[in-house]
Amino acid sequence: MKLTQILKELKWQVSTLEMCMNDMVPLSLPIIQQMVETKRATAFHITDVDNLPKLVSMEGKSKSISAFNKTADMDIGPITGAGMWTKGGILVLLSGIVLADSVQDLWTKPDESGRRWVEPKNAFYKEFSEENQIIDFAPQLKPLKEKWEKFTSSYNQIHNTAPDLTKEEKLYFIKTYIDTAYKLMLKNKKSFQDKYINSTYLSSRANWNEIVLNKIKVELIAVIEDSKGMRKDGSLNPDKELINSIKNKYQNVEVIKLKDIPSFMKKHGVLVVN
Repeated sequence: MKLTQILKELKWQVSTLEMCMNDMVPLSLPIIQQMVETKRATAFHITDVDNLPKLVSMEGKSKSISAFNKTADMDIGPITGAGMWTKGGILVLLSGIVLADSVQDLWTKPDESGRRWVEPKNAFYKEFSEENQIIDFAPQLKPLKEKWEKFTSSYNQIHNTAPDLTKEEKLYFIKTYIDTAYKLMLKNKKSFQDKYINSTYLSSRANWNEIVLNKIKVELIAVIEDSKGMRKDGSLNPDKELINSIKNKYQNVEVIKLKDIPSFMKKHGVLVVN
């Protein structure tokens, strides 16, 4: 990882640092391009009115987003039009470069720079087990992690006796951790390829999968007019004014109903498993 790239992300270093300290595995386009032959794919992301502008603003940028292209047809998850962390009500069809394509939800997390991170147990098989973390391959970082853990402890929040890492220490930790992670990922890329690229089914233990897209393009916006996210406060009726404002502001907007979601998803390439 280039030093200039780290410096650009220093304003987000708290978030990125926490991902490193929590032993997460970084997923970014440059490393994925070295591990697999990259491809573009389409997938859906569920959001709400408040977060739709943020999603659209990501078009073409080197930020990654979690989406899905496989789901179970049951009263839970994406098929209901409900969002995981939002009110839901808006289905957005995206195209983008695939960073990972799993048979189940990877539970990836974004840092504030747009890079997504995944837990070691979800990124690879035995190569990154609980007994074999990334930091074990960079033992020089362990004293800094111990210092950080003391600083962030609940005891220190009260007594304020342990110092924080310096800016230089944070920078060194982030750069060394990510460089080490990338080396390990390249070394074990066959495992990654087998597990997360070209998956053609949905795990029987999963209600939906996760596909991580980078450099996205918004292909279509579907407003689910009878969903909770499209209702006026305290009403069971669709907010027609809100729906019209979305249609006027964005291109390629369709209005659908909850009952239409399964067929709408199938029409646009989603594997819907009964």
